[in-house]
Amino acid sequence: MTQRQTVFIAGGGVGGLAAAAGLAARGFDVTVIERAATLREGGSGLMIQPNGLRAADALGAAVGARVRATGHATAPDEVRVLMDARGTVLAEEPVGAAGGPAGGPPMPVLRSALHRALLDEAVTAGAALRMATTVEDYTGHDDHVTVRFSDGTAATCRALIGADGIHSAVRRRMLGDGPPVYRGYTSVRGRTRGSVLGQRGHVVNGRGIQLFVAPVGDDTLYWTAKITAPEGEWPAKGPEEARRALLAALEGWYPPVVDLVRAADPGDVVVTDIHDREPAARWTDHRVALLGDAAHPMVPALGQGANMALEDAAVLADRLGACAHVPTALAAYARERMDRTAAVVLSSRRQGALDQGADRDGEQRRNARMRAAGRKDQDALDIAAWRPAPVAADPAHASVPRKGDDIVHTPHVVLLSGSLRAGSTSDRVAQWCAQRVTAQGATARVFTGAELDFPAYRPGLAACHAGVAGFLDELRRADGVVLVSPTYHASISGLLKNALDAVNDIDGPQPLLDGRAIGTVAVGAGPQGAATTLTTLRTIAHALRGWPAPLGVAVTRAPAPAAVGRQQAPDEARLEEMVGQVLWLAGVRAAAADGTGSVSAAA
Repeated sequence: MTQRQTVFIAGGGVGGLAAAAGLAARGFDVTVIERAATLREGGSGLMIQPNGLRAADALGAAVGARVRATGHATAPDEVRVLMDARGTVLAEEPVGAAGGPAGGPPMPVLRSALHRALLDEAVTAGAALRMATTVEDYTGHDDHVTVRFSDGTAATCRALIGADGIHSAVRRRMLGDGPPVYRGYTSVRGRTRGSVLGQRGHVVNGRGIQLFVAPVGDDTLYWTAKITAPEGEWPAKGPEEARRALLAALEGWYPPVVDLVRAADPGDVVVTDIHDREPAARWTDHRVALLGDAAHPMVPALGQGANMALEDAAVLADRLGACAHVPTALAAYARERMDRTAAVVLSSRRQGALDQGADRDGEQRRNARMRAAGRKDQDALDIAAWRPAPVAADPAHASVPRKGDDIVHTPHVVLLSGSLRAGSTSDRVAQWCAQRVTAQGATARVFTGAELDFPAYRPGLAACHAGVAGFLDELRRADGVVLVSPTYHASISGLLKNALDAVNDIDGPQPLLDGRAIGTVAVGAGPQGAATTLTTLRTIAHALRGWPAPLGVAVTRAPAPAAVGRQQAPDEARLEEMVGQVLWLAGVRAAAADGTGSVSAAA
């Protein structure tokens, strides 16, 4: 009889329990090591997005059904009300349309209810729990891991999964990359029954404060106030004092919102400073892997923290279930998850900064954007459209990671300018971005409009046109791509579109930008044209199977050369942020291509 493979999971949160349920159902001998002595009841809520629900289904039909039974069933015609602090409605965002781009509505749920559902599924599948204990350290061996616990004991397992949160001891042992980074705001969370706001969601915008409200059933609303503040100030108050301070900060706000906070049960109030980390260049150490907040902590602006953990768990369970060689399976899991979660971390960070409206101009920009878009955050739709990828029964083709290999693939970024005029603003923007890429240790290749002036695309063009062949060779090497287009006629330039059509010639018939980071820049003075161009560029990036960088940038002119002491203009700062995000994702892809987990200086 074949002995079951033992897996220890450090941390019994959403990601840890989901992984335990999925792995135990696939025949693994799973033990969850959890810090808490008992399961805490109460607490606030979170949003399970369509991608999170699909991940729960991938863990097992029973898991998906149990998760769906815990939350608020969003009605087909349900809307979320977006308003300012005085109660003026900015927009009504449809959240119940099942046929929308994300493939279904979100589901608000109490965190404790989700936790209980996942715990029950894990235990039912055969997972064991070790409470009031933490993983303190580990030592890796060729065929097992020795794990040391907080009570002084030790045990061995075939795989160790670090799902022990933002202050993960497993991550500290693996990466030693210091503490997470405070992002400038704190969170006060609670729940209230019987509010006159009724059973529908709200987002209420004040200066330096945004209040998110969602129904979780049983006439209960959960709410989260994000407050711009110095680090440590609000957690030091404790739950009850923080609730009173929040009421004082909401003076003059729309009365039902103030009453919502006033009527909250003080025992359910939680206060937490908001942190995240830069995307990590490595998630695995042979038989040890990170998951959830231990791997990719993110700010809550897009409501994706728990959903990313559910996705991680689903992919991890599938990869370990499909491959008997644990290091190979863990490496495949990391390769599949690192690019996507890095993009969501960065997108969430940007949305969180926008949400706060920390000064008058920021408040006005945020409110105007919501009013114009009719929704809180556009990026959320792309993220929530995720679906699990099929897994081969035995990925024997996967290479085993080589320990001690010093070969590092330097990230390569290709930049495309869509203007035919020599020396155009688009050309100069692309050149500026390339300089920022090379300054951070990566390599770059700019194609100006003149270089992309190919004949109209037809199949097989690369075989008879040297320019097309060279262009496609560069894209084959690329880890990231930046598309720079003028806003001619409020649309992408035909020149750039024609060049992108040629991508279908790369080892056709499928486009070969699969998994590459793609940044987008619209160049022009008209805001409507810029918005339309960015939308079109993102659509094309999706069609080419790239992963668009979470920041689309509109600029009116090329940035000036860098100079010591010169303050960056807002457009320039956003452009540099986009380049940095593409480089992070390109660096992660380059490291994964090595099979070593190492990454170049650019990342």
